Amino acid sequence: MNLFTSFALATGLIVFCTFPRMHPLDAPTSQSVFTNSVDVTYDPGLTRMLPPVYFCGESVPLHEEAVARQLVSALLRNTAHNQALLRIRQRSAVFFPVIEPILAYHDIPLDFKYLPLVESALTGSAVSSAGAVGYWQFMPATARELGLNIRNGVDERRNLIKSTHAACRYLRYLHNRLGSWTLAAAAYNNGIGALLGNIRRQQQRDYYFLRLNAETGKYLYRILAFKELFSNSRSYQHLIPEQMMAFLQVPVSPDDERDVDEVILPEVVVEEATRKAINTSVIAKARPNQAEELPLPNAADVFRGGIKARLVESAGVARGQVWVFHLTRSGMADGREVEEGDVLYAVVEDVDPKTDKIYLRADKIYSTSEKHTYSLTLSAVDASTGRIGIKTPDIEQIKAGWILTWKAF
Repeated sequence: MNLFTSFALATGLIVFCTFPRMHPLDAPTSQSVFTNSVDVTYDPGLTRMLPPVYFCGESVPLHEEAVARQLVSALLRNTAHNQALLRIRQRSAVFFPVIEPILAYHDIPLDFKYLPLVESALTGSAVSSAGAVGYWQFMPATARELGLNIRNGVDERRNLIKSTHAACRYLRYLHNRLGSWTLAAAAYNNGIGALLGNIRRQQQRDYYFLRLNAETGKYLYRILAFKELFSNSRSYQHLIPEQMMAFLQVPVSPDDERDVDEVILPEVVVEEATRKAINTSVIAKARPNQAEELPLPNAADVFRGGIKARLVESAGVARGQVWVFHLTRSGMADGREVEEGDVLYAVVEDVDPKTDKIYLRADKIYSTSEKHTYSLTLSAVDASTGRIGIKTPDIEQIKAGWILTWKAF
């Protein structure tokens, strides 16, 4: 039995889907039992073996032992039940294509698509003991304040599209009040009144160093665990059991969810909602009359010193956001030997409306074989010209599986 197997057994693994209570917009401060503890045995070298992790472009301070321990604990709890996690991935394949364009429309980072996985396991019929309902787990008062109809047998908290728009309005409100997406996520769970009370008493505005009640203290880590498992599981092969790794690698599609014993959304409704959301995206609103362009073919092989990487996760088209790529082959990058499967972390350096280009700079690469993070400088280039920058009309094509060319300059 290796260290990580012992570690997993020591955590007392539990089912990961619970339904926390949703508070009204100005929930009163409540008494909390503060805790930062995780009942696990910790390997001091683990922080060096974890890849960089970001939430909405904000770096997670994994160099702090307590932070690394919390993330590892969340990862292990989420991998405790193979079939349950596979079912969540199948639901995600159905719902993410609907949720993502709505988040983009409201300028909410795409990392928040993982929040309803924690709230409801993406189940519209989910009801918490406190009375929170639906995919985003709204309490009745909060739902009404956000414009959802709850009367005469109608409960729009169970409507994926309407409740997602409401959740975006709420998240925007929280971010405007708190100035941080991590704090916005915490307030979503605990209520903004309770969170502001903790901030005032402790004189601390960093989620990772606030002393919060047990549920809220673990809340963001649970979101991060889903993000990492669904988008970057290969970086955790030393931590995740082989059987779970196999479940995480199983291809899923919307068709996998056809036999569920509940009606999620009729296919025609999903397609129509997705079409409308995409047609009113932020980029489309900015250039409503601009003709669409076909994505250019990738010709990375013609560039000496260039490498190719496949997009796994994008946090949104905004400066400072972090996109995650996996290398598609071994080679050399900025004078360093890299291997297929290594993880490239790219920052959106600029979005230039004058040239209609987005500029991506990779500043970190995580070696999956060495379990170590290296600094490097690469830029995404137009595969047809070798020049820095990707045309923004092509952004609709940049999604999971899209391959970009990278070079050092």
